[in-house]
Amino acid sequence: MKEFARNLLPAAIFAGLCCGAAMAADLSTVGQWTNKYPFDKIAGGKSLWDQPGVQAAMRAAMGKRFFAISLKEMHGPEGPVASDGKGLFAAWSCKAHDCGDNQMTVFFDSASGSAQVCWRSSGGNSGKVQDLWLAGGNARPLPANACGYGENDPFAALKKFGGAG
Repeated sequence: MKEFARNLLPAAIFAGLCCGAAMAADLSTVGQWTNKYPFDKIAGGKSLWDQPGVQAAMRAAMGKRFFAISLKEMHGPEGPVASDGKGLFAAWSCKAHDCGDNQMTVFFDSASGSAQVCWRSSGGNSGKVQDLWLAGGNARPLPANACGYGENDPFAALKKFGGAG
């Protein structure tokens, strides 16, 4: 039995790594950015976007779009991180010199260790603006202008379009 368990462990680890098994990310540091900007260097001298748990949660939510959107394009103006006081956080950022058509709001759930993203993109060369909901590595099209960041309720898009990723 011991030999069987020892042989099963590498297979279980491999299955989790290759087959997209969702694991909760450590989002315990996100609350430190409440009412501060995501690029402020706080925890460990790093920005919110540089926190390993934040990157893991965003990667799980965004799938293949993670690097293209979050690491290359969306490092322009941003708003302070909002908190609902119950473990949900909203962080908004956009593409420098093209905010209206290229922006994202990332919703972090510290209890589940997950993220969901409302993403607006101008689609590169086509110039067509499209809003998408990114969760669980999948993209769902949204109505036009669904991903605007609401100062009165930064969680409006999450309430309207979010759900289990």
